[in-house]
Amino acid sequence: MLQTAAMDELTQSPRAATGTEKTLAFVASDDAVFVAHGLPMAEAAVAMGLSIAVVTQVGTHRAAIEVTGVRVVALEGTQSGINPMSAGYAAGQLSAMLKALKADIVHCVGLRGILVGGTAAVMAGIPNRVYAPGALARDAGRLSRLAVKGLLRGPLANRSTRYLFESADDARALGLDPADTAVTILGQMGSDPSRVADIYAELLSA
Repeated sequence: MLQTAAMDELTQSPRAATGTEKTLAFVASDDAVFVAHGLPMAEAAVAMGLSIAVVTQVGTHRAAIEVTGVRVVALEGTQSGINPMSAGYAAGQLSAMLKALKADIVHCVGLRGILVGGTAAVMAGIPNRVYAPGALARDAGRLSRLAVKGLLRGPLANRSTRYLFESADDARALGLDPADTAVTILGQMGSDPSRVADIYAELLSA
């Protein structure tokens, strides 16, 4: 059952109602993952004047995210790990949220975020997707890598998909060519957020 309170809040939001701002929706498995791997990128997007929402399981890091001017939207009832059944249920909830947010770009952080967020973006018909598995791609188990690898090179990818990695080895771990124009090697995540802002600007101008 969809989270009624969360959907009511989204549909009544002035941002959702007016559609006057371009909206970037981050998806992360939990708020700790987002703070560790996505916060500098969100700050760069705020500086661009985008409306930002982070859809995630909320733990103890909500305040650290909201202080940057980023909105936190709770996604409840999901599990950790790469489980297709639980991920499919979460993606169904998330797809409705992305539509209510009128997201122009969906930026997925971590393998779980990519599996759930990428699937939800496809369901919601949002072509602009940024996937940032980071070092999580290298450190994850073999089955997790194989699952995401197949999806990234198949149903979750399109011409408007961009990939962010900390190193060329991380890209290769998921079967992607570091020299591909859709792949950006950032070094440590957040070390050069201006390059991520350039990617957002490119997608929004296409």
